[in-house]
Amino acid sequence: MPQNYSQAYFDLPETWDPASWQKKEPARARAHLASQWFPGEVHSILDVGCGNGVFANLEEAGRLKIGLDLSRAALAYVTAPHLQADASYLPFADHSFDACLSMEMLEHLQSDPYQDALVELLRVARTYIMITVPYNENLAYNCLVCPACLFKFNPFHHVRSFSHRVLVDLFEVRARLIKLEPIVPIRREVLPALWNLVSRYHHRGGRNFTTGSICPRCGFTRKSATPSGDNLQINSRQRSLGRFWPKVTTFTWWMALYEKSS
Repeated sequence: MPQNYSQAYFDLPETWDPASWQKKEPARARAHLASQWFPGEVHSILDVGCGNGVFANLEEAGRLKIGLDLSRAALAYVTAPHLQADASYLPFADHSFDACLSMEMLEHLQSDPYQDALVELLRVARTYIMITVPYNENLAYNCLVCPACLFKFNPFHHVRSFSHRVLVDLFEVRARLIKLEPIVPIRREVLPALWNLVSRYHHRGGRNFTTGSICPRCGFTRKSATPSGDNLQINSRQRSLGRFWPKVTTFTWWMALYEKSS
C-alpha cells in the first residue's frame, strides 16, 4: 500500500461505487441544487474534485462541464469530459471557465494544498465560485481509533471544519459572498459530547472500526463486515439509547456562491 494512506482511501473503487452512495438522494439533491444556484450566464463549469461525477454527469443544455479529480478510481464513473489532476495545480489558463465548483473537497485538504486550491479556484474561474462543505462539523464526533496503532482519525478523512465566519471570509477581498445557506436538514442528538461519550465513543473507538476505513498513519483497514458479539451488543445498546435521547434539527452541508471582485 502506498505511504499516503489518505490518498489510498480515495483510490479504492468501493469508495466511489455509485451503488453505495451516488444514487442516494442527499448527494443527488446537492448536485441539482448547485446547478440551480449558478446564474443563467454560466455556460462552462470546472468541477474541481468531481469524485464519481454526481454533478458533472448531470446533463444540462447549454452548459459545458469538465470534471477534475486526483483519483483515477473516481474518474472511472465520470461520463462527462474529465481529466486527472491536482486541485492545487489546475492545468488551465486564467479565467478558463465561467465558474468553478468544489463539492465536498476542501474539507479533505491539509494546510498548503488547501490554500493553493483556493488560489487556483480564483485564478481559473472567470466570474463565479461555488463550494459545498460540511456544516459546522465536529471533527472529533465521528473519530475512529485505529486498532493497530491507536491513532485517532476522521473516517471520512476530513481535516478541517467550516463555520459561517470561515465561509464569509474564505476568499477575503478577492471574491464576495453572494449566497450562503445550510442545506440538507437532519435530526441529531442534543449534547453531542455526552452522547459521544456514552454511546459513539464505545461504538467507534476502535472496537467497531468501520469497514472500509483506512488509518492515515499506518494504513490499517478492515474489509470484513462481520461484527463481533461485543459490537453487536454495543450497537443494540446504542439503538435503544437513541430512541430516547432528545434530538434537534441541524444541517449537514453549507452551500456558498461567490462572485469574483472586479
